[in-house]
Amino acid sequence: MNKNKLYQILNYTLPIVTIVMIVLIYAIISKVVNIELIAPSVGSVVKEFFAILGKGYFYKAVFGTLLRALIAYVVSFVLALLLAVLTKFCAPLRKAFSPIVALVRVLPTMALILLALIWFKSFQATVLVAFFVIFPMLYTGICDAIDGVDKDLIEMARVYGVDKKRLVTKLYIPQALPSVFTSIKSSIGLNLKIVISAEVIAQTADSMGLYMQLARINLDTAILLAWTVVAIVIGGIVESIVALVAKKVARWL
Repeated sequence: MNKNKLYQILNYTLPIVTIVMIVLIYAIISKVVNIELIAPSVGSVVKEFFAILGKGYFYKAVFGTLLRALIAYVVSFVLALLLAVLTKFCAPLRKAFSPIVALVRVLPTMALILLALIWFKSFQATVLVAFFVIFPMLYTGICDAIDGVDKDLIEMARVYGVDKKRLVTKLYIPQALPSVFTSIKSSIGLNLKIVISAEVIAQTADSMGLYMQLARINLDTAILLAWTVVAIVIGGIVESIVALVAKKVARWL
């Protein structure tokens, strides 16, 4: 067996082994604690997981959460991209805008959620909170990606009179895209977590966060963990899709 084949096998099997180990460790903890309210058995969590899959409200909740996460992320990304490009070619604007980004980055998430709930409806509040958390990350990542483009190549292109359109399509985009995708991969899962956290506090209708909150209020830890597994699975799927797209784009470039 060659090294490449072995690497491919390990690449697929090691994550599965890690997940199995985590489940086994939790199963041992559950057995030792032996209190369903605190640490329900793996069997109870699996049972509740498949039970909620058969409920009509499950799909409404998942769709509602994903919709809010999508809106927040698209708005964050588009605005971050536009501002990063503008500030790249206007240094005074970047200097003026940097304190705002720094302030937004350090704002406590909990304070953002509570203030947003005072000022807006729950749907708008969850989107706004996710935006304020994700936007600074994307803006900084895109700025760094653009700044990381080889300056010698840019200067050479200018010397040879390469027009701006070709400069952008043939130099900036191919060199910046890998770093941009890195920022996307590192923030898209966080975006979903922030949306769910905001939904828990806002008790947003038709949301995963609402049913997590209801499970907590009813002291039904098994259902809470089942919804947590749902969130993990969805987050993993979303991140896998982004990784696949990034790989396809890298080949295209």
